[in-house]
Amino acid sequence: MRMIQISPRIYAGETIYSIASRIVLNDVASSVSQSMLNVFDSKNIQLNSILPSYLNQLSSLTLRTVDYLIDNHTLFEYYSAFSPDRIKKQARDFFKKGDSSATFKALGLLANRIADVEIHKYCPVCALEQEFLFGEAFWLLDHQLPLSLACIKHECMLEAKAKARKQLIFPDVDRAAVRCTTPLLFKIAELNSYLVNGYSFDPVRLNQVYAVRLINRGFATTKAVKHIKWRNEMRVYFSSLMNNEQVRKLLESSSEHGFPANIFYHDDSSHHPIKHVLIISFLFDHFGDFIVAYSQGESLLASKVKPATPQANIDTERHSKTLKLLKSGMSLRDVIRHANVSAATVRIVASKHGIALHENSRKVSNSMRRAILVQLMIGKSTQMLAEAFKLSIGDIEQTLIGQTLIKTLRQRIRFYNHRRAARQAVISALYTLVRPSISKLRKTVDKEYMWLYRHDRRWLNDFKNTYFDKQVRE
Repeated sequence: MRMIQISPRIYAGETIYSIASRIVLNDVASSVSQSMLNVFDSKNIQLNSILPSYLNQLSSLTLRTVDYLIDNHTLFEYYSAFSPDRIKKQARDFFKKGDSSATFKALGLLANRIADVEIHKYCPVCALEQEFLFGEAFWLLDHQLPLSLACIKHECMLEAKAKARKQLIFPDVDRAAVRCTTPLLFKIAELNSYLVNGYSFDPVRLNQVYAVRLINRGFATTKAVKHIKWRNEMRVYFSSLMNNEQVRKLLESSSEHGFPANIFYHDDSSHHPIKHVLIISFLFDHFGDFIVAYSQGESLLASKVKPATPQANIDTERHSKTLKLLKSGMSLRDVIRHANVSAATVRIVASKHGIALHENSRKVSNSMRRAILVQLMIGKSTQMLAEAFKLSIGDIEQTLIGQTLIKTLRQRIRFYNHRRAARQAVISALYTLVRPSISKLRKTVDKEYMWLYRHDRRWLNDFKNTYFDKQVRE
């Protein structure tokens, strides 16, 4: 396996589980349990906990402070975003001491009836890019957020792998991406991605913001919340997510938990962030709309000349406006501004209706685009083509939009090139070793050996059996 590193690799946005698993994998031992014992002095640590107890040990191994690991590689900011500052500080102190149970309890996660989903999520395109850039795929923090089911960057659905206590799990790099065509999934994923950035919302002020928006939307009066109407509208709006167990438990008709009205019962109550994410997604057009209402306040509408429009209809109208603007030939940036939607929403609507996005200044002509596509088909890198055609890498990548077959072909080319290079590195390494052994081979070609172990194990085993058996006979 990989050689033990003095300062293990840590990637931006990577999860604690991913970092810890790589360190365990780097330990040369006969089993995962033995490696766990070597690294953490215990084989019973739960590596895949959402708020793990081993941060202090990991801090010593990675030479990063516990605060750094919490802020950059855990979901603590997400789970504490809607807690009072006093509770947040108390939970953080417990977390830093390695007391996961007390952390969960302080944040109210034990009292809530929303169970954690026992899966790791990843974007197939992100995993492939990681494999190409770093030689290995890893888990990203944003993808693990509850209810985040789509990758904002690549506009595709996230894939899932079940958590395993006694195995080290990493993303697959050979899965085809499935395009996401549900704007609501992007809306929730975008909202979630902001909540890991250190926001802290005062519960009293938050309830006031909710109340004003509910009144202006016709779901409440100044005296009471129209709970049944609000709940029914949310069930319609989130109908595409009702197969999700966490959403279904909150909104199904047989539920007796009182959501969403119970968000107002006590100002000091702790609620699971999922509840707030659903409410914000339903009441507000986007995260910016919510932040403006929270920071600047929102006035009650003096009167209503017509009934409040259901949120589902509001989104439908916005998408219809987006489609109309796209058909008029308006550019991506102008559509975003006039329709008040995200770039991802515009691309989804355009893709759904087969409309080519119009750019304000088209750098790539049709003839140039065809020439670029030919070069991409034979595996030329985007950087090389950008230099050859005097364009940016982003311009080159734009030509690949909608070219699924070419993307798949390039993936296979990269795979075969990587495999050839890795095999050659392993073979060449043997000539540099005085007394070759499998252990020495692992340490000498760390990255290439593990890549072959994951993606070309049959060849690697045949090579070891052939070479080392021959060496023994000699």
